[in-house]
Amino acid sequence: MNRPTPLGDAASDSKGVFFVISSEILLAIVNAIVKYVKAWPVERVMAVRYTSDFLLCVILCVACRLPPPSTWVAAKLLFRGIAYIAFIICLWGGLRSCLPLGDVVVIVVAISPLFLVMLSRLLLGEKIPSMWPLQFALCMTGALLVNKPLAPAPGCTAAAALLPVAAAFFGALMNFMSRNVKGVPPPYVMAFNDVVAVVFACGSIALNHSSDNLGIALLPDGFDKGFAIVVLSAVIGWVGLMCNVQGYQSVSVAAVASIASYSSVPLGYIMQVFAFNEIPDIFSIAGALLILSTNVAVAVSKYRAAKAETKGRDRVLLEAASS
Repeated sequence: MNRPTPLGDAASDSKGVFFVISSEILLAIVNAIVKYVKAWPVERVMAVRYTSDFLLCVILCVACRLPPPSTWVAAKLLFRGIAYIAFIICLWGGLRSCLPLGDVVVIVVAISPLFLVMLSRLLLGEKIPSMWPLQFALCMTGALLVNKPLAPAPGCTAAAALLPVAAAFFGALMNFMSRNVKGVPPPYVMAFNDVVAVVFACGSIALNHSSDNLGIALLPDGFDKGFAIVVLSAVIGWVGLMCNVQGYQSVSVAAVASIASYSSVPLGYIMQVFAFNEIPDIFSIAGALLILSTNVAVAVSKYRAAKAETKGRDRVLLEAASS
């Protein structure tokens, strides 16, 4: 029986970049949707959203008859979920600290890809592409122009920056674990992540409310408009996170996907301009265009390399068949 020819590095990178950028587009839409549900605390949004995600993952696993992962792989997936929760906790802490919002966003978005590349290099032995430092510098400059971090507020110590730095590390660790379980289908990866997220959200609600008020704390108004919006965001976010996992599992080295992840900065800015009527400025526009052009250049180069790789493989197969 003839086995299909595996994808080469260029083709897998092209596929991975496509999935990561698609993920960032979908997650930017989710962020815009969730922002309309201002009356809901974050823990309640998490509980409803990730319960919905878990049910979708279970349905897909059953429909596709995917075999369950081994005990060791399941432990890795739970560790990935814990890394995700640690990322959320540190991010929330940074956003609620004395640091300006721009500082927090830039630190997390700019440093997380650097941590990911370092982890992949040290623990997986992945090579760093020669063009990656330039692409990283361009995207970091674009992020600075869009978010324009300010000087720390009076009385805000340098130690406050440790929270967004920790968030950047745990976010990188989560994406690193996606690469570390390449053979596991994304629905299983997400299902374990959802279990940890729901347990964390319900635990947070239980700690902050008495046992008599748990039902009201979880869904005070029942299945209202806010519930419908959160479920809608859960479905879109589920597809986005599935694309994210598939993207990081597909690329030949993590550095390729790390550049594509910077597309979240201009996408978030575009959402702010069109959905929330933020007035654009020349520096933010320049930063967004810098990140977008860098990502377009990377995507086009990977696409061309994939086409050349396919032609070369077809030529070899044709010569082998004619000899």
